[in-house]
Amino acid sequence: MNKDEKKELCEDKIVDLVTDYLTTKKRGSWKKETAEQKKGHLKGVDIAIRGGQKNSEYYYIECKGKSYAKKERSRKAIDSEGWLVGLGQLVTRMQVKPNKAYKYGLGLYWKGAQVALRRIPRKIADALELHIFAVNDDKVVKEFTPQDFGKEEYPDELFK
Repeated sequence: MNKDEKKELCEDKIVDLVTDYLTTKKRGSWKKETAEQKKGHLKGVDIAIRGGQKNSEYYYIECKGKSYAKKERSRKAIDSEGWLVGLGQLVTRMQVKPNKAYKYGLGLYWKGAQVALRRIPRKIADALELHIFAVNDDKVVKEFTPQDFGKEEYPDELFK
C-alpha cells in the first residue's frame, strides 16, 4: 500500500457502515438519533444504540476494521484474529445476567467475521445474543444472527 492509499475500511468507517445498516434496514427499529458512536481510541463500545419495541432494547457493538499493515502475513493475521480482541472488549461490558433487552454485536471486516462465525459456538452466540456484522470490500454489511454461528464452513461468496 502506498502512503496515498486511503484506509477505506478502517474501524471508524466500519462504525459508520454498521450504524447506517441498523438504522435503515427493513423491519428494523433502531433509531439513528439514539446512536452513540465512539471513534478513535475512546473507551467504551464503538456503537451503543437504543430501539426495539417501546425503545427499550439496547445494542452494544464493538468494531474492528480491515488491517492495512505493510506485511501481508501481519495483515492476514490481524484480519483473521482481530475479532478476538473485539469479543474480549465486548464481554467486559456485558450484563452479568442474561437479559433479552440487551443485544451485542461485532462489526468486522468480512475475513475476520468468517473466522469468528466458525469459531464461536452457536450456543454461546445464542446465550449472549451475539450478532456479527460483516463488511465486505464493497462496503456492504451482512448481518449474521446466533443461528448462523458454528458451522464448518463460511465460503467467501457468502460475504459478497
